[in-house]
Order: sequence, then structure tokens, then C-alpha cells
Amino acid sequence: FGVENLERAFQNCPEGVTRTAHMCCGYPDVIDAVDYPKAPRESYSQIADAMEDSSVMALSLEDAHRYNDLSLLEHFKTTTIIFGVVAIAKSRVEAVEEIRKRLMDALEHIDANRLIAAPDCGLGILGRELAVQKMKNLCAAAHSIET
Repeated sequence: FGVENLERAFQNCPEGVTRTAHMCCGYPDVIDAVDYPKAPRESYSQIADAMEDSSVMALSLEDAHRYNDLSLLEHFKTTTIIFGVVAIAKSRVEAVEEIRKRLMDALEHIDANRLIAAPDCGLGILGRELAVQKMKNLCAAAHSIET
């Protein structure tokens, strides 16, 4: 049902527009919340093939707040994955090497030209300084990888 609605939303999308979707896994209302509702772990893998077969060209997946089994990425043969490697609701700033390692691990399951490093979701509940530092580390990690 959800994929059908996405298809309707993209029905008259002009050529040249990258059809992008975000698969949210759960979003806390305060920073550093520990026990907030999240989608079941298996949710992504249950709909991965349907998303791959859809007209979505780029799909945002959250991974930083709760690591996925990276074999999930193997479901996507043509879809670009916008891969969340920075948590959006934690005050801890991920180290460059930590982000880099997760990206390198992901690259064992998906081609580099279809992997985009990103935060899990929007950075709205983080303060500006914290958000900027997280993004600087994300950029440094991504730029450190030679493909």
C-alpha cells in the first residue's frame, strides 16, 4: 500500500528529477532519549525488494542510531542508498574513523557510486554547533575514502 502511494506521488514527476524517499525508523522528541519507539529491526529488509522494484531512485536509510545488517544493502541493485552514518538525536559526536569504518563496511555490500553518506534524518533537535561538528566529521570520513 505504501509503495503504491509513492508511485502515485511520483506519477507526473518530470524527467531529470531524482525520485527520493526516506524510510524512517523512529524519531525521539528529545536529544539522548534511550527508550523511544522504533520500527522493528526487520522492517527495512521486509520492504527492501519492493522499494528496489519501485520508481524510487534514491532511498534514505537510517543506520547510525541502530546498525542494520549490512546485507540489507545487497537488495538494492540500481537504487542509490543515502546511508545514515550520523545519529540525529545523540549529543555524542561520531569520530571520523567510526563513520569511515561504517562506510567501508557498507561498501562491501554496495557499489561506491550508489552510496551517499548522510545523517540518519534531519538535524532539527541538535544545536547548530553540534550539528555542524557532526557534519564536518561525516564529510571528512566520506572524503577520506578512495574509490
